[in-house]
Parts: sequence; structure tokens; C-alpha cells
Amino acid sequence: MKTKTGWIMLMLLVAVMYASAQPLQDNFYVKVLHEELQRNIKRLKLPDLERPFFIAYNLSNHYNLELNAERGIITSTVSEPVNRKVFAVKLRVGDYHRNFDYMINDVYSVLLPHEEDADEYRRLIWLETDKAYKNNARQYTAFMSSLKRVNVDPKELALDDLSIITPLTQDFGAATPIVIDTDKWKERLKRLSTLFNEHADITTSYCRLSMNSAEEYLVTSEGTTIRKPKGHVTFTAYGALMQEDGSSISHTYSLIVKNIHELPSFDSLETAVKQLISTLRNKQKAKPFEGSYIGPVLLEGDAVHGIIQSCFTSNLQVKRKPIIGYGMPDVDYEEKLGQKLVASALTVTAIPSLKVFEGKKTTGAYEVDNEGVRPPDSLVLIQHGVLRSLLNGRTPTHKFPVSQGFSASVFGSNTYSPGVLRLTSDSIASADSMKSRLLQLAKEEGLPYAYIIKGLRRYGNDTEIYRVNVATGEEEMINECEVLPLNIRSLRRFIVASDKTMLRNYADLSIIAPQSMIINEVEIEKSRNATKPKPFIVSNPLLEPSPSKAVKKKIKK
Repeated sequence: MKTKTGWIMLMLLVAVMYASAQPLQDNFYVKVLHEELQRNIKRLKLPDLERPFFIAYNLSNHYNLELNAERGIITSTVSEPVNRKVFAVKLRVGDYHRNFDYMINDVYSVLLPHEEDADEYRRLIWLETDKAYKNNARQYTAFMSSLKRVNVDPKELALDDLSIITPLTQDFGAATPIVIDTDKWKERLKRLSTLFNEHADITTSYCRLSMNSAEEYLVTSEGTTIRKPKGHVTFTAYGALMQEDGSSISHTYSLIVKNIHELPSFDSLETAVKQLISTLRNKQKAKPFEGSYIGPVLLEGDAVHGIIQSCFTSNLQVKRKPIIGYGMPDVDYEEKLGQKLVASALTVTAIPSLKVFEGKKTTGAYEVDNEGVRPPDSLVLIQHGVLRSLLNGRTPTHKFPVSQGFSASVFGSNTYSPGVLRLTSDSIASADSMKSRLLQLAKEEGLPYAYIIKGLRRYGNDTEIYRVNVATGEEEMINECEVLPLNIRSLRRFIVASDKTMLRNYADLSIIAPQSMIINEVEIEKSRNATKPKPFIVSNPLLEPSPSKAVKKKIKK
């Protein structure tokens, strides 16, 4: 089995090296995409419907290997990388001025066969393109008809719907081959997952290694032809248990890096899993929160990166107002340019070109966005608290008429990404003094307690909150509480940040931020969840004596 796996890895490596050495125009996927695109852009036309003026083909050639272990047993069924090829088409009729691109959230995609058969690929591409044209042309006609029945601000009508770009032809590289000592990592995962065996009441647990590598192709009717690589490696450990009252407790440790060599040593991973188990135990013993709290809070680690991700990555984006008047953006940040959004000490910068930070590779860095536009090396979004710019793509607005190269959408809704986002502060204190600063602030407000939040997950129940006695500095974990949602406005009450920074990688995003920060007037309330699942009817078999073991003991006697 080991020989077979090694042979498959070798063949994959050779195939990728061969593909990398080819000129881009000779690449199999590029040739198929280009030939079918040219055929359709010339010949697609139905009576009484507009011709397409723009077609873009995207092909994702993705490799994934996932190894999973539960309680010392490998549960994943595949030990070699799995290859998936997904094709998607974006088609627009009309012209650059009017095509309603920003109002149409359509996705036409199909899974391509593993075998590289040009005729079969072209057939599937043709079918999706035909579907995209018919639907888009009808939608365009309906929108144009609606425009005749409404009054629209002339300034909005004057805006183009899609900005013109300079076509780019460049090969940024092929997918990185997934090369791994499978047997070695299976053994590691088995040993790590065995750590849960001593805790039979932890009913669900696993340790997982996931490796992802892909090459993204973009071929458009404008002349853009690019290939770019993507990839990351994730180690995840998870544990969950149900308490006697039916409530569940869970906790996750997750680490994402650019390649497998950047993962910590086995001893470090073992320590992380043991800490996860310890956190679960602490959550079991944690006292329920009572009353309510408004005051200073110290955010640490994942909690810091969580609030930065939720506040900035989705908000600091251009959002065009639909000219037909539905689907208006919740907040128009373009109108807030030049205004103070957060505390004057804070600056937020997008740095898509940053590939390495303090010796660690970022997973968010990129050289060209998903629309074929090169981004700037960096873009200051917020400077000393004041909003200076926004992320955008090819949807023109009054203050952002051209793309800056931050598109992260794959022919669905218009989404944008900074790639690498960094938050810095002019107000800093030593990492060791942050807790004492928190207690000093609470004492000045006459509060008997302050709170430290070490984990603040938007999904799941990985929130980790500690109550700190202002008089003694003693910490105790609490549960059954909720931190009222923190938003950009919350950061106007920012006080101070740690002088140490850390990098946190996500799948296609990297955040660089202080290790901790203090925000004032954060609200914590008792959990409002009035319902809980029913507890298990039959007790956990691992918590009772095994009948088979009892029989064996009698036989020995």
C-alpha cells in the first residue's frame, strides 16, 4: 500500500511539473476553454434577445487529501489526493454601460470528469454557456423593461455597470503537488486522537489533517488568460460532550498554514489537544453567568482576530445601489469616506502582496484577483480611525469608477477580499501589563469584576470567557452567557493593544493583529437560549462495565 501511494504521489508530481513547464497557450485546459469561448461569443444569438458582449470561463483544478482519526482509529477512507475539476461561466448581454452585472447573482457551474477528454469538456462547457445565455438575456430584457417604468437618478444611470480593464495574460504557477508521508501522519493522528480515550464522556472527538492545493484558470472574451495557484493545510482537533441537563459543550483547535512543513511539532500538537480537553473540563465546571455587565473587556488571541474579521472584511467593501431600487445595502460606507469610524489610534491596511510575516507564510496573499486585475501592494482602508478607502472590483461607483483588484467572487455575488489584513495601534502596552490595565479600568468604574474573552466564535460554542476579580486578580471561567454583537462602532471604544502581534491564517485570508486588546463598554448578558436538547436516554456504553470483559474475567477465574 505504501509503494502504491508513493507511486501515485510521484505521478502527480511529474504531471504538475510537466504542466508548469508548458507555455500557457499550450495548456490543455486553456486550449479547451479558449476554443469553446470563441465559438460561443461569435454564435450565441436568439431572436429578440441581445447578443452576449462578455463571457468569462473559470476552471478550478483542485486537489484535496483528508486524513481523519477518532479515538485512535483512522476513519478516513481515502489515502491519496482526490482531484475535482469545476467549471463555471459568467455571461453578460448588453454592453459595459448597461448589463446589470452587480444586480445578477447567478452561478452556472458543472463538475468536469477526471479524465481529460477535450470533447466531453467542450460538451459540458457548451451546455452551461447555453443555459447562462438564455437566462441572462431574459433577465436583461426584464430589467430594461422595468427601467422604463421607474424614475432613476440621472447620476446613477450615468454609471457603467462593468468597468473596462486591460486584459492580462500570465501564468502565475500551477498547483503545488500534495506530497505527504501518509503512514507517518496516520500514526500521528491516531496517537493524538487517542488522548480522548481517557475521557469517555467526550462523546464526539476527532483529529484531522486536510491538505488543499488548486490551480485556478480564467479565460475571458476580453483577452484575459491566467492561471494562479492556491492552497493551504489545516490541522483540526475537536471535542464535544453533553451534560446531564442536555446542554452540549464543544471546543475546537484549528491551525491553518501554507504548507505542511509549517505545522508545529508532534509534541506541540499533543499539547494543543491536551489543552483542548482541559478547556472542555473547565467549561463543564464553569459557573453560569448571572446578571448583566457593561464595562471593559480584554480580548485575547482568536477573539481579537474574530472581531477584526467580522468588522472589516465584509463591511469595508463597495456596495452599489441597484438602479431599480431593491436589495439596498444596509450601510453605505462609500458615503462615510473621510469620517471617523473607529478609535483614532487604529489603522487598518489591506496588504495582498504580503507573502511572509515574521517568518510565517500567509495564506491570503495573491498577485491577481478573480477578475484578472492586479491589486496594489497595499491599500490603507482606515487611517488613524478615519475611513480612507474601500475594497472593490469591476463594479463602478461614483468614488470608485475602476477596479482596484480585490474581487474574490467566482461568478456569484460580488464579494471582495483584502487578502492580508493588518490592524495596527498607536496606543500600545506590554503584553504582560494588559491584564493589570483591564483591572485598573474596571476599578475606576467601580466594578467588582472584569472579563477576559479568549475565544469568540461566530459559529458553534467555542466562546471562552473568564471573570476576573478586580480585588484579587483571580480568574474563573463562566458559561451560559452571550457577548452582545461587536461591530465597527464598538471599536470607537478601543482603549489599548498589546505590543506583540500575531498572524492568523484562514483559507484565503490572513489577519495580522495585536495579540490582545481592551475595548470598553462591552455588554455581556445571561444566555437567552431557553431550550436545550433532551439528554441521552441510554447511558454512554463507555461509562459502564463491558459485559464481554466481565465474561472474560469469569473464564480466567
